[in-house]
Amino acid sequence: MTTPQYQTLPDGRFIDVNGVQTWVTEKGAGTPVLFIYGGSFGGGEAASGAFAWVPPFEAFGEDHRVIAFDKPGQGWSSKPPRPEDYTMEFVVNHVIGLIEALDLGEPVHLVGHSRGGYIACRTTLLRPDLVRSVTLVNSGTLSPGIGTNEVVLANCPFPASPKSIHWNYGNYFHDFDGVSEEFIAESWAVLQSENYQAALAEIREHGLMAGQFLPQLARDKRETLQWLADGRLQRPTQIVWGRDDRTALLYRGLELFDLLRSTNPETRFSVVDKCGHFPYLEHAEWFIETVGRFIQEVDHEWA
Repeated sequence: MTTPQYQTLPDGRFIDVNGVQTWVTEKGAGTPVLFIYGGSFGGGEAASGAFAWVPPFEAFGEDHRVIAFDKPGQGWSSKPPRPEDYTMEFVVNHVIGLIEALDLGEPVHLVGHSRGGYIACRTTLLRPDLVRSVTLVNSGTLSPGIGTNEVVLANCPFPASPKSIHWNYGNYFHDFDGVSEEFIAESWAVLQSENYQAALAEIREHGLMAGQFLPQLARDKRETLQWLADGRLQRPTQIVWGRDDRTALLYRGLELFDLLRSTNPETRFSVVDKCGHFPYLEHAEWFIETVGRFIQEVDHEWA
């Protein structure tokens, strides 16, 4: 079988992780940095994938071993083995399994965006031995409070098309036309893929989002926030936020910072103006400098 590839990332390979044929790509050498993108099962108008991380992946790959991958049922990775595996718990365990399968030899810096931020945080809470630092980017899934995705994205064009992808991501951005043609093309290729469509069909057939994924995520989020309040996250942590994000409002990032800072003195908060939900794409140079400096400081202290 020919391994599918993204046009904007180095060629990847498949490895088996918890029964999922997982697409992963790497670059560089040094302290490992693992990128976890946002989104989740069931997106019928746009698709997420490892391609989202191109600017920081390329930049950090100059001095680090950078790793990007596709989550189960997304990108080029296969769908979960069973319908009951369409849960955030399965995705978190998949990340833990991926880190172990890569046999990195040292703890990893996790950089997670949106729902990927929740995954990065939960991974760190469950397996702190695997993690050196965690960066949480515009993670409404993790933050206290109520998200506004459903309101902001309520009128997305249908059926799926490059136009629907542009509309979807454009409404996440501060500048609607800031979404690159390359990004749209990568998302459209994934959206049409056999693996992605198979996962989408299974989700719809069994009503897995409303009936399973979201209720279990709500339960796990309550538990996660309690763990954070109890002070269980004791790894250097950086929260990064786009000030003008309409789907994860700034006050929610500040509430998350207050929650973490009360028990973890190694927590910092960085915000960028004129930026929506994707700081690492909308203000790539700022993001690379800010997160890169944080990672370097952690590595210096670790040594």
